[in-house]
Amino acid sequence: MTDLNLCLGCMNPKNTDENGVCLTCGHDENIPHLPSYLAPGTVLNDRYYIGKLRSYNGESAEYIGYDTITQTKVIVKEYMPDTMCTREKGSTVVEVDPNRIAQYKTLMSEFVELNKVLSKMRTLNHIIAAVDMFGDNNTGYVIFNYFEGITLSEHLKNNAGTLEWDEVKKMFPPIFTTLSLVHNAGLVHRGISPDNILIGENGEIKLTGFAISDERTANTDLAPEIYSGYAAPEQYNSSNWQGTWTDVYGICALLYRVLTGVVPDDAVSRIANDNLVEPVQLNDSIPKNVSKVIMNGLTLNGEMRIQTITELVTQLFEQPEYNSVRLSSSSTQTITIPKQTDERRRAPAKKKKSVSRHIIFILVMAVILGFGLFGLMIMLFDMENGSTDTPSDLNGISTSVSDSSSVTDGTTEGAETEIPALTVLTRNDRTEKPETTQNQTIYVMNDLIGKNFEIIQKSDTYSSLVFNPIYEYNDTVAKGLIFEQSIPKDENYSEGTEITVKVSLGAKYVTIPEYVGVERKDYIQMLNEAGVKYEEQEMETSDVKEGYIVKTSKEPGEKIDVELGEVLTVYVAKNPPETTTEPTETTRDIIDEDIDVADIIITFYE
Repeated sequence: MTDLNLCLGCMNPKNTDENGVCLTCGHDENIPHLPSYLAPGTVLNDRYYIGKLRSYNGESAEYIGYDTITQTKVIVKEYMPDTMCTREKGSTVVEVDPNRIAQYKTLMSEFVELNKVLSKMRTLNHIIAAVDMFGDNNTGYVIFNYFEGITLSEHLKNNAGTLEWDEVKKMFPPIFTTLSLVHNAGLVHRGISPDNILIGENGEIKLTGFAISDERTANTDLAPEIYSGYAAPEQYNSSNWQGTWTDVYGICALLYRVLTGVVPDDAVSRIANDNLVEPVQLNDSIPKNVSKVIMNGLTLNGEMRIQTITELVTQLFEQPEYNSVRLSSSSTQTITIPKQTDERRRAPAKKKKSVSRHIIFILVMAVILGFGLFGLMIMLFDMENGSTDTPSDLNGISTSVSDSSSVTDGTTEGAETEIPALTVLTRNDRTEKPETTQNQTIYVMNDLIGKNFEIIQKSDTYSSLVFNPIYEYNDTVAKGLIFEQSIPKDENYSEGTEITVKVSLGAKYVTIPEYVGVERKDYIQMLNEAGVKYEEQEMETSDVKEGYIVKTSKEPGEKIDVELGEVLTVYVAKNPPETTTEPTETTRDIIDEDIDVADIIITFYE
């Protein structure tokens, strides 16, 4: 590809001084790039021109890029877990540590699936979703549209460090709605902070910075990216349960920072000595109700914290009498990530053996030993008589994870396009293969609890298993996640083994989401993601903007029985036409007749 004459720092037409420094963005072309990452000027997939490395963490690297087909700026994200792989200087191919192949490929599958789910949500106005995905260079790539804007951190600096509640309550509803939709899709962000919210020149706001769970949790295989002051306590210990309440902590910490100008004390410090000051004590213009809700959202105990974004919004805007610390964990719209050490999977206590069983055991061992000595004598006799036959080679039984991998993309045309399987090359330029016995490969069962069944079923890592799913409603586990497996973790199994897994259909009773300030399409998507059946009715009003929700047949915060198929009525605003003259009697008759004929449009969704 010929030189595009673009600045590799901002992808605008080159405009440099005599020293090669861009006069637009300040990028210096003479500064060498980090050798572990792609060199500026690299071309991916015969289409994407790579520029400057913008950022990197333990999961991935992010570059500014240019799409030569659409001739637009893009953001290119490369799966690059630096604890498991590296890249030689001058090479584009990622080399994986031979001892980390299994983890590398498992996490790459999660990385791809995360962005695949987000790509299906690209109709949402307030996230930057994937528009293309592909595999190359022994890794995976995700392409995002470029968004011109500044971070909320920069916006706060431009506004004396804080915002007033009246401004916040107008700015944040799109983030609340988007986060609720993301949760309903089975995802938890875990990285909510001022650096992961972007604001455009026209005030448009975007939630960005999504990452796989291991990247936002301490003590995992990845170098963690944890936002101090905004990360919930459960993110500092991989054995703790995480879910929608984890993001509630993050969004409340963000509100605390925006309204007071002070970042909350980090969760680890608070666990040792909790001296967090209530927001209203730092800024007396904050409504007391709002201050109290924020503190409830920052409760250290996840079970006593506000559990969902819907519940948070309800308390912030609608029902101050609900503003109390939770006394139970009965909320239904939660995404549960089980502890790694589950009480249900502990080995049962060993029973004391009776004396008679000891005697039987000794007798059996004596018989086996006798046969063994007899066989040894025969073999020695054969050797003395010149026998040259030798036993066949004995292959030791070893455990392995299959090293084939397949990832799928989420392009603009559709999110089901297959990415070619990647052959993971190690630093020794070889592919790790499972060791086998003469007849079969022995595998070790992973912990599937809390994993997305669709991802697990499609993963080549588990292609040796035959899945028998049982779907059940579960009030504590999000839809699509596995909550029980018939083969315990760390137990051996062979090719073709059948495993029964219980998969959640979601909660039987779903909390009605808040509708104030929410557009019809966004609210309908919330209901679809939650599995709620509904009907729409137009409601003529001049109090609510057309296309927004006026009310629902059940109030936000109430429960609806999705298992029984209970239907929610959603009333959508339709503004009356402006009239300049008083209509005649004949005109009134026509209007009334039209209303009767048009009636109300009702649509049912399964």
